[in-house]
Amino acid sequence: MNAILAMLSPDVAFSEPENPFNPTAGTRRGHAGFLEWARIGRDAEDIEELDVQRLFQSEECVAVVGHMRCRAKNTGKGYESDFVHLVTLREGKIVSFQEFFDTCAAGEAFRRQVSAHRCAAATRANG
Repeated sequence: MNAILAMLSPDVAFSEPENPFNPTAGTRRGHAGFLEWARIGRDAEDIEELDVQRLFQSEECVAVVGHMRCRAKNTGKGYESDFVHLVTLREGKIVSFQEFFDTCAAGEAFRRQVSAHRCAAATRANG
């Protein structure tokens, strides 16, 4: 873990989209925030597959595009999603990590009473 912390700016921000059922949702700041995010994630879900498909980079940013399959530990329910991880760098340190993925699918996996039709209805209404 110390090797990861050495790559992070002291004011790093780790962000996942807001979702009332996803325990790692929201933004956490600094090394303590990263450690909290990592602990919550480790305790909340098993990452069964993390397939990196493409990398895009510039001088200040790296975008990682891929697919993941995870299982919520509290319900035993799994979900799959494509993802984008957007990592912003400044002076050789990570200052921002933003994760984008299907928050509806993840939220439904963490919900004790799953209602998958809610995701489908939301997708149709917004699509």
